[in-house]
Amino acid sequence: MLVSFEGIDGSGKTALSNLVCERLRRGGREVVHARERGVLATAAARRVRELTRDPRLLELSPRAELCLNLAREAQQLEEVVRPALARGALCVADRSLHSILALAVAGRGLPRAEVEAAVRAASGGTWPDLAVLVDVDPDLARLRKRVGKILEGRADEPGSRKGLAGHGLQVRVREHLAAEAAAAPASWLRVANEGRALEALADEVADAIAARAAGGRAPRRPPAPAPRSARPPAPAGPAGIAARFEAAVDALAAREPALAAHLLAGIPGRAAHARRTALAGRCPAVVARALEGLSDPESHALRWALAGRAPADVAAGLGADASPEAMRLRAALLARAPGPAVAGLVAADGADAWALRAEALERGELEGVLRGLAGLGTERAWALRADGIGRGLWEAVGRSLAGVDGARADAMRSALAAHDRLAALRGTAGVESGPARALRERLFPLAPKRVLRTLAGNAAPWTWALRERALAFTKEALDAVDGMDHPRAWALRAEGVARWPAAAVSSLRHLAATAPGREIVAAALRAAPASLPVLRNAHAVLALAAPAPGLPAAVEESCTP
Repeated sequence: MLVSFEGIDGSGKTALSNLVCERLRRGGREVVHARERGVLATAAARRVRELTRDPRLLELSPRAELCLNLAREAQQLEEVVRPALARGALCVADRSLHSILALAVAGRGLPRAEVEAAVRAASGGTWPDLAVLVDVDPDLARLRKRVGKILEGRADEPGSRKGLAGHGLQVRVREHLAAEAAAAPASWLRVANEGRALEALADEVADAIAARAAGGRAPRRPPAPAPRSARPPAPAGPAGIAARFEAAVDALAAREPALAAHLLAGIPGRAAHARRTALAGRCPAVVARALEGLSDPESHALRWALAGRAPADVAAGLGADASPEAMRLRAALLARAPGPAVAGLVAADGADAWALRAEALERGELEGVLRGLAGLGTERAWALRADGIGRGLWEAVGRSLAGVDGARADAMRSALAAHDRLAALRGTAGVESGPARALRERLFPLAPKRVLRTLAGNAAPWTWALRERALAFTKEALDAVDGMDHPRAWALRAEGVARWPAAAVSSLRHLAATAPGREIVAAALRAAPASLPVLRNAHAVLALAAPAPGLPAAVEESCTP
């Protein structure tokens, strides 16, 4: 029997499939996992996967990607799956042909008939007997994936090639998989990985698979998520939103403390600080990064308390803060985390900032120094960039060029693009030059997410066309209007809030207390009343916009969903 676990990135399918295998093995079964602990079992498949994930391969076409994904899966079937099935073992796959089909058709837009023919040929007649769809809100899945990277020490690693398309790809893939499961309920088991312990879910899924393997009827299905429209409406007003969010975080902290801590990121106030402090012992790295944007004495005290356990994360959580207290903390962190300590010195040109950079350079940390040179056009900064080019530190040099305009910067971005176009693209953030615009427009069809990220705060007339083109297919169109009080930004939010409610709300920043901001918050809560990320973002922007200690009554009354 072949069982595949399908779902979007961050849905928890890898963790769940491994837990299920453990339970089935304890029952005396031979269970072969074709991707144990997330590692493909065959060397050839692992090599092919490296190609499909490489973000430098921008021109890799959807059809070429499909062929590579099918080659990877065909090798797994030939080398691992079919031999296991032939000897009577139960075989488990973490993603299979179903996900390849979903990515090609829903994610990339290839004709379904063409894709199905190619998938059938690659399968060699071997298809999953049962597909377990691990379903989760895509916004929550994205946050889980981010938390996983922090816990594994990979928070600053570049994303994969698939991520260049933007978050909308994951939403479309989820919708496709859900439709497939609904159309063939006897062949699918849809489970919701939200609001319950993963271990309990693993018990139920293992029982269902064991029943199917023993020749029983269709597997008993753990409850799937209720439709959004069936959920009760959210409480009205900022106070009700805050109470509901805090209750949700407290419940989540018992099951997923790191995710709970991440949801508290950047939220001011005593209630959020108390919860971060309570979680600091269990997930110090996540809490340290969750302090970014907070400069109150209590937050700095918590940073000092965490500095010994998670120095690199404490440094990252300082963001671009160059206040005296932040500079003292950077100096203390330099010995243990020199790169992160200086990477946040963006646009800092004072003597204390250069003293920290000099010490980091003595420790061999040119890459971190370069990351902290954004916005600086001094001769010292240019000399360091030239050194970085000579050493092949493309990504760090690209970061250093953000916010630096002029012919010299354009020439370096052009030279950088010959080696790493995405690094050069990163260096266009905050830049209005003609060459920077041309690079964005050239790369937009290939890497829309990265292009949109460079447009934050940019109200140049040509930028709106890119945002408006992207709105239908990815939420980063709204990320690109973060904090912008512009008629076209408000039009994008109003048009996109039903499809991308979490992004529409987070894009408000300090504008949440304005009349149109309150309308966006209410519309998002109506569109997704059961979404924890939407609730979190609503609470966060209202907390950021609120004068201490609370909002005026007019604001309280007008946030009713």
